Amino acid sequence: MAVETSTYPRGWFILLCSNELANGEVKSVEYFGQRLVVFRSEEGEVSVLDAFCPHLGADLGIGGKVVGDTIKCPFHAWRFNGEGQCVDIPYAEKIPKKACTRSWQLDEVNGFIFIWHAPAGVEPDYRIPVIPEYEDDAWTTWTMNIRTIDTHPREIVENVADRGHFSIVHGTHIDKFDNEFVDHMAVQHSEGVAYPRGGGKDEFKLKATYYGPAYQITEMDSALPNRLVNAHTPISENQLHLRFGVMLKKIADDERMSLFAQKYVENLQIGFAEDVQIWEHKVYRAQPNFCDGDGPIGKLRRWYRQFYVEPQTVEAK
Repeated sequence: MAVETSTYPRGWFILLCSNELANGEVKSVEYFGQRLVVFRSEEGEVSVLDAFCPHLGADLGIGGKVVGDTIKCPFHAWRFNGEGQCVDIPYAEKIPKKACTRSWQLDEVNGFIFIWHAPAGVEPDYRIPVIPEYEDDAWTTWTMNIRTIDTHPREIVENVADRGHFSIVHGTHIDKFDNEFVDHMAVQHSEGVAYPRGGGKDEFKLKATYYGPAYQITEMDSALPNRLVNAHTPISENQLHLRFGVMLKKIADDERMSLFAQKYVENLQIGFAEDVQIWEHKVYRAQPNFCDGDGPIGKLRRWYRQFYVEPQTVEAK
């Protein structure tokens, strides 16, 4: 599958759900074509470093241990703080000046740990907004799911403007559909009737907003008011993790709401599976033949380009 550029988009990407990383825990992850180590200090602060120790190359995420607010290498017990600086070598009197590894910018909001991915020296130019319903007792917590998809991230994003596929692929009837593109946000407004594959009928009105190239929140008014998250993080140029989940406004006891949320996520899984079957077997048309019913896919593509930079400006990895 051809790609427009050999770089990844610039922006905030979900690295983990907050509840996937306990205090004192270490995790090894692979995103953007490289290995990273994520750890939460004993006091609860999250850090992300390039995974391989600058000493003799051990993976800090495989056997590394949290000590206070540092991570200890499993090979020779060198310890690194959240900024990637070596702060202790148990058998040395002097720490080498170059004993450091790259530290990544983070944000933890709405129950997710975000990582800022950009060329060296490029600071965040937008922030992830707080969802008012998160941690509101009138709403459930997130019910989440994750799947690995062999596709380029842009295929996921184009759904926000692709009106034509909803009835064909998902059996959703669309009455109203509109998009707006403002700075780092791409917004879909739509109304219609969904027919979940599990049965039933759901009249809806929604606002789905991408904040940057990879994190979308949907505010939906329907039979069961909800907030949906749809976020992807590139593993490599043509493979990604797609995370999706739901929060529901409580209309029953916690046990029943948990069942409602799980059923909702199962329907989301079915819907994404319908898309995935197409995404993983299509080619990208840089100059497609659009018709007047396609929706503003061209505008969406122009909006999306702002998150890319020229490959030669990206720090070598």
